[in-house]
Amino acid sequence: MVLFSIAAGFRRTCALGLLLCAGVFDTSQAIVPAGTPQAPTPHIRVRAVAPDVFVHTSYRYQPGTAAPIPANGLIVKTTKGAILLDTGWDSDQTLQLLRWVADSLHQRVRMVIVTHAHEDRMGGMAVLRANNIKVVSSQLTADRATAIKEDAPTPAIKPFTVIESGKTRLELFYPGPGHTPDNLVAWLPKQRVLFGGCLIKEMAADTPGNIIDADLKKWPSAVKTVADRYPRARVVVPGHGNWGGPELLPHTLDVLRRPGQLPQTALGK
Repeated sequence: MVLFSIAAGFRRTCALGLLLCAGVFDTSQAIVPAGTPQAPTPHIRVRAVAPDVFVHTSYRYQPGTAAPIPANGLIVKTTKGAILLDTGWDSDQTLQLLRWVADSLHQRVRMVIVTHAHEDRMGGMAVLRANNIKVVSSQLTADRATAIKEDAPTPAIKPFTVIESGKTRLELFYPGPGHTPDNLVAWLPKQRVLFGGCLIKEMAADTPGNIIDADLKKWPSAVKTVADRYPRARVVVPGHGNWGGPELLPHTLDVLRRPGQLPQTALGK
């Protein structure tokens, strides 16, 4: 197990144009990296699921889809600043997330955790780098990002890592390959919120979605491992679609048992 503290491990000094000395992200001066798309993109949506825990949802149109594909991540408010699980689909939506945290929580994002190396999890890396925000992942995710020639997060997350930020405890756990070889889940024991990410399917899902990088033989085992490890989960947040309760885990197993599933091309879906 790896345990580290936000205050001890990720304290930063105020930087001109980036941080207010009060510790709040200055959205009026947030840096937009060169090459950020200027065309309008779908707005993000942020909804509370538990005290100090919010689901952020960003949207992306993919070829052949009539509606934009939603992708979920988490925002966790702590006394040391906000922790973000996964970015938006792109830089513009990730910048919207940083502004929402500043305007609504009156905090800045202290750290971003990337749960696997797909665009819907790390598409906003450029904005985070431009604003000097720490981005971490597992070694597997960092290696996969490098392999596909993407900006790799810092590989600071071990198979079981505990992050303590003030009174907030966040556990990160690698249950084995499933949707991807590197998919992490996150657990907030106080709020009993489980972020299953793309390992877990919403109740409306009837296919596994994108299985291009999936290990279909080991995916069920990973889901069972998560179910056994976190039986107290009250809220379960999937990578796409509506969140629910612990019923999402057996539902995911049911979806994976259905024969004849073909790979989907919509990245992250």
